[in-house]
Amino acid sequence: MRFSPAVPSPTPRRVMVVAFAVLMAAMPLSLAHADYNAGYQAYRAGNYEMARAQWRVAANDNDPRAQYALGLLYYRGQAGPQDYNQAAEWFGRAAQSNHGSSLYYLGLMHFNGWGLPFDQFRATDYFKRALRINPDNLDAAFLIGEQYFRGRGATQNYVDAARYYKQAAEKGMAAAQYMLGAMYERGWGVENNLAESYYWLRRSADHTLQVPPGADLEADPLTAIATLEKRLRPEEINRVEARLQTALP
Repeated sequence: MRFSPAVPSPTPRRVMVVAFAVLMAAMPLSLAHADYNAGYQAYRAGNYEMARAQWRVAANDNDPRAQYALGLLYYRGQAGPQDYNQAAEWFGRAAQSNHGSSLYYLGLMHFNGWGLPFDQFRATDYFKRALRINPDNLDAAFLIGEQYFRGRGATQNYVDAARYYKQAAEKGMAAAQYMLGAMYERGWGVENNLAESYYWLRRSADHTLQVPPGADLEADPLTAIATLEKRLRPEEINRVEARLQTALP
């Protein structure tokens, strides 16, 4: 009696290849080549559902840009209800790759207790990590300054507060310019200097004083400027005017 040779079982690798081919065949054409850029184009077109679908595929393939983008969608409540828990999950995954903006948002969520425990010390740590990766993150610099200024999530330290405010102020953040001007007026963390205070307050008055979510700033730069003008000599004001002519926006 003759026996037909047994058909060999597919190797694990062949099984994986076949399974992947079946999956790709079943996947809609628009997602078969999903990546971050495809999601971004869908987002710009206002198709948030498609953006989320594209980014989810890329995010599950460990693309930190897509993970961050998904986090923002949930954080902002686009493509569905606002969901801080989902936002925190995707920001956290991107943060594992040291994605600076994701680290900042994790700090912001700890700062406000949105989707993560209210924890000012962890917030400060995330803000610092975000700022080290991106020194142009002015909101992170301002919030670190706030933490040191108020002794919240850090030991109160006016010197460090002024340093971080200045980092944001020099790059054009009006709220940081206002706080730096106030500190020069009072000599908190910096040497008392009314002309320097006047300079920063004047710069802050040129723009809307916007602060990150959860930060509280009661500011009236025009009144502060008017008060300082009475305390400064005309030549000091003229020197500040000359500086302002060459200051960056």
